[in-house]
Amino acid sequence: MPINLLKLPRLVGLIVVTELEEYQEVFLLSLCSLRTKFLVKKARIKLPNVSYQFRKCRGHNEFMIGFELHPTNFQYGLYKKVWYPVTSLLHVPKLVLNQISALKFGTGYEADTTIYLWYKEDGSFLHRIKYANDPMGIQKALQNHINSIFHYCGTNKLYLSMKCKGTLPNITNVKDIVIEDETVEPEFLTEVLTSYPNHQSLSIKSRIVGELPKESPVFQVQDIANFVGRNMWLRRALLTEQDIIQFLRKWISNEAYHSLETLSIMRNSGKTINEALIRQTIEFEEYDPSEPEKRPDYYDVVTPIRPIVQRHSLRNEKWLELKRITDGKRAFVQFFHIVFHFFVHKDSLDALNDDDVIWEF
Repeated sequence: MPINLLKLPRLVGLIVVTELEEYQEVFLLSLCSLRTKFLVKKARIKLPNVSYQFRKCRGHNEFMIGFELHPTNFQYGLYKKVWYPVTSLLHVPKLVLNQISALKFGTGYEADTTIYLWYKEDGSFLHRIKYANDPMGIQKALQNHINSIFHYCGTNKLYLSMKCKGTLPNITNVKDIVIEDETVEPEFLTEVLTSYPNHQSLSIKSRIVGELPKESPVFQVQDIANFVGRNMWLRRALLTEQDIIQFLRKWISNEAYHSLETLSIMRNSGKTINEALIRQTIEFEEYDPSEPEKRPDYYDVVTPIRPIVQRHSLRNEKWLELKRITDGKRAFVQFFHIVFHFFVHKDSLDALNDDDVIWEF
């Protein structure tokens, strides 16, 4: 038998809200009326983080909101990303007249919408809100609404697709940006970095089609010779042994890369890195199996943007060691076929810095 939530004693109503199993349920409840929105806010349900996905769905732009968790499987040394949906907006040319309902987001923004719900095989449900309004207004209002009802004031992660036409999402406080298309054009990268100038990490899992202009914002941080961030992961990169030697020399002398913590580069060619050539110039300390305690057991590459993070076992001959001249800082180096790893020793190997900067190409 249905129960009127608003007729329950306030404390009981708050308990009911906090017992809802889906964040989608909490969100939809907040749209029912001002009183239910107030009840949701009083329940003080919080999101651990907020991610936005801007993608193509059935020929239309879809704007999804949710959060991510990364449960750890130390047996395999992996962190797997799990997405938890909160809501989704689908921009369509027009709505079916007899299915329209007016919804209020944020602090008074009102839009004609149609809400669709469906159940998955596991019994959980999903919903999508269709709208025909100007995307810029409703996106901003929705962000304000989410921040308000879930008491969220943190930074945001944004997944983008070049397949979506029109303007980029109108949201603020974007820290992490991920682009996952098969290919991406330089003009799109410029637009993204210009639209979200305060971002701290960028992951481009796409092949860049065309040449990046010299004035591109990407070059402000992408070039390893000028990199000043904490973490970099490059795929299909032009990398020579002389590049590696120059990089290692600058780190050892403390001439550059003062904030660097992790660096992984995969060559764009299938040619194995010539470790012997590098070792002719750079002096490494090899692993001593009689004194394994001189090294940590492992190194976890934990960054805020990569969905899968690996644990590397350091107590073996595959890893070489370097020391910085000025302060004795240690780093661990590995050459594995076409891959070059460089990990700087930290006081807490599994610590995650909120201000990590990652550039992944």
